[in-house]
Parts: sequence; structure tokens; C-alpha cells
Amino acid sequence: MQLRTPMRVRTRIPPRAPIPPVATQSSDTMPPVATQSSAAMQASDTMPPGVATQPTLTRRGLLASSVAAGAIALLSTPHIARAQAKTLIVTCYGGAYEKLFREQLIPTFEKETGATVRLVLGLAKDNIPLLRAAGIDNPPLDVCMTNEVIAEILRTEGYFTALPEDKVTNLKDVAPIARYPGDMAVTGMLQPVGIAYRTDTVSDPVTSWKGLFERPDLKGQIGMYNITNSLGFMFVLMMARIYGGSETAYDAAFKQIQTLKPFSQVDFSGTMEIQLTRGEVDVAPLDFAAVMRLQRQGVPVDAKVPSEGMVAFDQVFNVTKGSKSKDLAFAWVDYFLRPETQQKLVNGFFISPTNLKTVIPPELATSPIMITGDRLQRVVRHDWATANRQRDKIVEQWNRLMT
Repeated sequence: MQLRTPMRVRTRIPPRAPIPPVATQSSDTMPPVATQSSAAMQASDTMPPGVATQPTLTRRGLLASSVAAGAIALLSTPHIARAQAKTLIVTCYGGAYEKLFREQLIPTFEKETGATVRLVLGLAKDNIPLLRAAGIDNPPLDVCMTNEVIAEILRTEGYFTALPEDKVTNLKDVAPIARYPGDMAVTGMLQPVGIAYRTDTVSDPVTSWKGLFERPDLKGQIGMYNITNSLGFMFVLMMARIYGGSETAYDAAFKQIQTLKPFSQVDFSGTMEIQLTRGEVDVAPLDFAAVMRLQRQGVPVDAKVPSEGMVAFDQVFNVTKGSKSKDLAFAWVDYFLRPETQQKLVNGFFISPTNLKTVIPPELATSPIMITGDRLQRVVRHDWATANRQRDKIVEQWNRLMT
């Protein structure tokens, strides 16, 4: 059906106009791969506030740097600390994440357990060289918080152990999408992604992924993510589902996505927030947490939940198989899943909690883009094992067709 093309009056913001500071959440890029762009691998998809980007790594560069990265991490953790049964080593992002962990989460846990929590700061992709360099039996950390696109690789290589329900009792209250076969991991928080738009230039919002391809009035004004960003990868997988009937129907996805050209490509969502704020793009996939932050800063943006379902940034919690403090590690995961802990994350980052008993503040509960409860069932869970095996092929095809 041919959709009516609404008339729009474009009001451009001057390029040098001041913009609100962009505070972004933390989720990392796909595992490093060689691409045709020198900036193909940014440090993070959704960069935490205050975290500088890291140099681009190719596959060869990653392997070459693994030993050095692991050695640095091990040296930064004194042997005496690892020998103490009451010390727990967990990963965390910098910036706002580190601040919230240190000020609001760690003190309560340490008081309850008598343990000392030490943070290993970095980005999701850093966990691959960190754990590979140390080996399965001597991990430099006890709990690894990372994105599932990364966790799937390490889980397959044997670095993680199952979460026992008798020690992680809050598992019983998390949403089905947050649990994994054999409880090998649990998703602690989600940032669902929908279709964001500027309310001052788009009077007829796009309400479906298909709708992006049926709006000639938006031609050239749709923002996209580079394939090395996990959201760019997820967009390809979603379009494969919609236009090819399967996540592996990559050719069908690329054929459809090409019809959107020309489009702007960014390497992480912080840049997309800036482009929407400046009016450089009018419509783009963006996580709802970012949309709510921008709204509170006075930016005229809103978002819609696509009718076909949402993709999402995730933070998956894994306990290392070789941890010498497994009981503390299980306790940390259980603590993170508590409704009270989850509520702190909602208040701080506008994330979607995975514990279904979490109380959402009234001012957020009424937002149509605060995805909780049964609505989490509309988040698509990708087959990252299959996707990761085809990653190089997908990246090469994107670079060839979309640049």
C-alpha cells in the first residue's frame, strides 16, 4: 500500500548551535574485526559518560595484544587481594557506571557480606583478550558484565560457569528473555531500541521497521549505525528476519537496506544522539534510555516501539569458571538482580529492569518507551552463535554495499 507522504516544514538548527551534553550508556561493539574503514571499530556502541574511545583493533591486532592486555590486568590486581576469600573482582564501565557502582551499589554489598569489591574498568570488548590471556583456570576477575555478542564467544570457549538457583535466588523473578539455557548467564539490564525521531520536523512518526523504507519524505534524513557497532549488526539481523524470514537471510537484508541510501553512518549511539540533537538527522534507531535522557535535556525527540519488535543493548552477567570466590560472585549477581538494586539502575540510567518485581517510579512508569514487564517479550533475542560465525562475511558485505 502506498503511504501518504506528509508535508514537513524543516527547521534546521545551525551546525554550531550549543547542544546539551550527551550522557550515554555503556554497551560495547562487536568483537574486533578487520574492516575497510580506519575508524571501523570504535571502543563502544553506547559510550559511558567520561570514557574515552580506544584505538581501533583488527583481528590480528587483537590477538597480538592479548598477552599484553592480560598482563596489565593481572599486574593491576595485587596477588594478596586474589588470595583473600573476601575479595570480589568484577568488571564495570567507567564514567557514570563507575560512579553509580561505587556510590550506590558497592557500599551496600560490602556491608552485607563483609567483602571488598574491586572493579576492573574497561569496555565489553576488552573482556576477550583479558580472559584469553589469563586462561580458564586463573581468571583475573570473578564476574564479567558484558554484552551477549561478546559473552557468547567466551561462553563457548568455556570461561563461564552456571548460576545455581539456590544461590542466585532472584533468578526466579527475572523476565524469560533474561534467562539462558542451563542458567549459564543472566541479563541484568536491557536498553530496548526503537525508532527515534525529532518531533519538530516529523509530524507523522514511523511506527515500524518496514515504515523506514516506505517514507520518501525521509530520504537522506535517516541515521544508521556502522556494521561494527552491535546495533548496526542487529539492524541487519532484524531486516533479515523481516524481509527474508530468517536472521541468516543476509542478502535479503542488504538488498532492502540499500534502498535507504544515502544515509549517515555513526560508530556509536552517542554520536547518533548528537546528530538528532543538532537536527542533522530526523529519524534513527536509538535506545529508549537515550531518548528519555534527551527529552529531559529539552531536545524535541520522541520514539516509537516498532510493530515487528525491538532489538536491545544488553548487559549479561557471567561468573568465571576458575573464580576462587564463586559464592561471592553468585551473591553479587543475585544482589544485582534485586528489585531494589534494579530500581537504582532505572533511576540512574532509564534502563529496563529484568527483575519483574522492580518498582518503576511513577514519572517513568507512564512513559510508553519505558519497556517493562510483559512488554519485554517484544524484545528480539538474536542467535549470536550463528551471527558471530558469519560476522566477517556480513562486515565485508556491508562495507562493499553501504560505503
